[in-house]
Amino acid sequence: MKGSFSWLVSELSRPKDASILAFTRIAFGILMAIDIPQERGMNHADIKYGEDSGLVCKFPLFHNLHPLSQDWMTFLYTVLFLSAIGIAVGFMYRLNCALFTSIYWYFFFLDKTTWNNHSYLYGLLAFLFLISDAHRYASIDGLLRKSLQNTHVPQWNYVLFRFQIFLVYFYAGLKKTDLDWLSGYSMGRLSRHWVFDPMRLFMSEAMMDLVVVHIGGFLLDISAGFLLFFDKTRWIGFIFCSSFHFMNSQMFNIGMFPYAMLATMFIFCHSNSFKIFVGKLPCGFNMLSLSPAKQNSNCIYEKKPKLSWKHYAAAVLTILYITEQLFLPYSHSITKGYNGWTEGPYGYSWDMMVHSFQNQHIKISYKDKEGKEGFIKPGAFLKSRRSRWSAHPDMTIQYARCLKYQLVKMGIENPSIYIDVWKSLNSRFQQRMYNPNVDLANYKWSPFTHPNFTLPVLSELSNWRQKLKELKKLHRNETQNIVFVADFPGMHLENFVQEDFGNTTISVLRGKVLVEVDSGRNVSLSVGETLKVPPGVFHKVHTISNITSCYFYVYINSTDVSLNDKLNSYAKEQTVTPVPDPLQKSTAVNEDPFIVELNQQQEARKIVQHGSKYRPFAQRAARFMHKKFMTFRRSFLLSYYSCRNLIFGKPNTEQLATEREYLDLWLTMSNSSRPSEHSQDQRNAKREL
Repeated sequence: MKGSFSWLVSELSRPKDASILAFTRIAFGILMAIDIPQERGMNHADIKYGEDSGLVCKFPLFHNLHPLSQDWMTFLYTVLFLSAIGIAVGFMYRLNCALFTSIYWYFFFLDKTTWNNHSYLYGLLAFLFLISDAHRYASIDGLLRKSLQNTHVPQWNYVLFRFQIFLVYFYAGLKKTDLDWLSGYSMGRLSRHWVFDPMRLFMSEAMMDLVVVHIGGFLLDISAGFLLFFDKTRWIGFIFCSSFHFMNSQMFNIGMFPYAMLATMFIFCHSNSFKIFVGKLPCGFNMLSLSPAKQNSNCIYEKKPKLSWKHYAAAVLTILYITEQLFLPYSHSITKGYNGWTEGPYGYSWDMMVHSFQNQHIKISYKDKEGKEGFIKPGAFLKSRRSRWSAHPDMTIQYARCLKYQLVKMGIENPSIYIDVWKSLNSRFQQRMYNPNVDLANYKWSPFTHPNFTLPVLSELSNWRQKLKELKKLHRNETQNIVFVADFPGMHLENFVQEDFGNTTISVLRGKVLVEVDSGRNVSLSVGETLKVPPGVFHKVHTISNITSCYFYVYINSTDVSLNDKLNSYAKEQTVTPVPDPLQKSTAVNEDPFIVELNQQQEARKIVQHGSKYRPFAQRAARFMHKKFMTFRRSFLLSYYSCRNLIFGKPNTEQLATEREYLDLWLTMSNSSRPSEHSQDQRNAKREL
């Protein structure tokens, strides 16, 4: 056993050229420098960590972890950005890696609502660069210290990086063995994106969603690591991975992740590949050493070496890291407190895109010590509109405790908080996630105990999804919507139908329900029965059967119907130019200046959208670069102001207000306008009617 371990230590310390590791370091540093002002949030640090941040609920991993003041948080962003540049150029490499890694993880742990798998991966790669010798080629440190320039690195440097990238692909593939993914329910309608246009010649959208997106995504993830690992199949892996990450960069707003994965896939190449590539460039570009790497005292060159404690420590560190990374994505049997419909806090399990949530309804109520009930608007005391907190029991507990704290400050003594969340997981019925009768503000949560207020996914109803899809096609159109609901026996849904939806019905698919209207009228419904629900009032739907009830609402927006009829009538009249009759009065539509103006606005919007869609490439590129320039400009302004405030103190109130207006101007210019799914003109028209 001792001989086997000594052999492993020797192999892990064998010399390897540092050039391809240096390429990965350069690419990582550059991509992180681009990412920090954007996805990491440096651009809006003043908004997230401003003076009113104490009034905002937060979701740190460790409950006692708090952000610093705005100036200090912006200063940390500045150090993070500069350390990324330092990593890229290899200057004061170890110090910059330590600064980047510690600050990055601090930001990461501060806010669980922003977690995702690629943000977690960046932190892991930063740690690997910290413990590796990626500065032994193409670095400023190498120019300043000749003993570092163009020297070998121990093989365990490559083992760790290759293992990590392999694991990202392979575990993502294992997670996609989920039946929902293989059945095509995790990512619906993705095939509508333009990147799939070439496939429309021989495949339908439904076929692309199932075969290309789901089955193809599974096959690529499960095999990509193996294709990249072996020399004979690496070129195949490069083709598939490059295509995959290019498509992701166009379909999803995930920052530098596709480009980071494109850069790191070259780590599987021979260790001197980057040096060979540089040698083939024109002579003017050969600024790096092309000679064989020199010896490094941390490497082992002899067949029967004398192993030092450094060699054993490096081997133990390698084994511990690999073991931890193999175990952590499947550690949910220990960290039970984070388990809801998904296992563990989202972000470190490599279950990318496997779970798709559709939010329908969140109701938050409270009771004071005398039992008086009140209601809180969902999203209160939050700066972000994202409702990711509602999908995870640990963050829901944090939000409930924060709401209790805010209510106590308002003079409400010892309030109880009740949160009722309705979501659909992977195209299932809308159902509640948590027991609405449990006081979450005073719930004793533990990371190692399963939260008993979490209700299970109604997986026994999964086979209904095809029928639900058919019903959607039958009922859904521009003015009509359909919502499918499933509820547990003994519970009820309280719902309010807006007055616009004058023709709303509820139909039962399974079980038995009792519909209670504010007027006191109670109606019992069984399978196949339908009831028209009155608008403008609350009603309750009680599940009175012994099994889970399933029913659906069909909403018909009478305001939309009336508005569309008027618009269509006006549009038809404009296509015909009749001979004017002075004795004939104009129709009501022609007399309505609102309809005329609305029609003109919609026509103008169509022209603008058509121009945006077919804008020349040079114009699109210029607009893209202008937006990025604004983002970086605002980030650097924030950095300058924060450093000035920390060194010289804050200026007077008038100057601060002027600077704030200037920053807001750059923020507005950096935000791109996106056409919403429903026209703003339509929404304004509904309010007018």
